[in-house]
Amino acid sequence: MKFYWALVFMALLPAVSVNGEGSGAGGPYFQYHTNSLSAFDSELKGNPIVVGGVGVATVAKNFRVGGGGGGGFLINASENVEFGLGYGGVVGEYVITTWLNARLMVGGGGYAVAKVVSENETDRTVRKLSTGGFLLFLPSLRADIPIHGLLHLGLDVGYFLPNLQKLQSVTVGLQLLFGKQ
Repeated sequence: MKFYWALVFMALLPAVSVNGEGSGAGGPYFQYHTNSLSAFDSELKGNPIVVGGVGVATVAKNFRVGGGGGGGFLINASENVEFGLGYGGVVGEYVITTWLNARLMVGGGGYAVAKVVSENETDRTVRKLSTGGFLLFLPSLRADIPIHGLLHLGLDVGYFLPNLQKLQSVTVGLQLLFGKQ
């Protein structure tokens, strides 16, 4: 339920004005990580997908500041893996042109990777492979496509760069942006 309210907050963030012009945008995003979990164990398969929200408000002519975060799950995962990922942070965005932005998220998060060793009808044995927290830098380049009025579609490519090498990955993302840019 908390995740739902975070998305509502990010969608309403454009109404906040930092510089008196009332410009800003926010909304939900989906992000695909190209590296699989095989770095933790060669028998594991699956690529993380992160679902979250990001919102920014204009603070100078070409600069926006905001925040965001998300939680991850696996796509195309093998049945013998359990995975969790969550992160958040401060977002800075530089407007290159009206349709192209450079974004940097600086923050932190946590993760857990476990392998299912055995399972039957009543018991499940799991071996923890790795768990912990991380610091995060997430630079990305986003192209905005106007859809209708205050609605835009953002397409981005970035690099998920936590201080844990096994989680580092090129990312491809999709974001719905509500608000004035």
